[in-house]
Amino acid sequence: MEHLLTINSSEFDGESWRTWLPVEDTPATGTIWDLPYEQRTEIQCPPGLTLGDMGGIYLFECTSCPDRPFAYRSDCS
Repeated sequence: MEHLLTINSSEFDGESWRTWLPVEDTPATGTIWDLPYEQRTEIQCPPGLTLGDMGGIYLFECTSCPDRPFAYRSDCS
């Protein structure tokens, strides 16, 4: 099985900022913790999607099999 896609509940890690965040959404202070909670949530989870407890879903597929079977795993943060 090969990793195909990851879907996370949030678009970035609010503590370390290790994943993608649009420049337009970055607070002027450079840290999300200076913003009110409601504004942090809007920036971190714009579609309002929550998987588990802020977790993610990982999709896998077998590209060498003729019927291309797939599997998934999920986690909670």
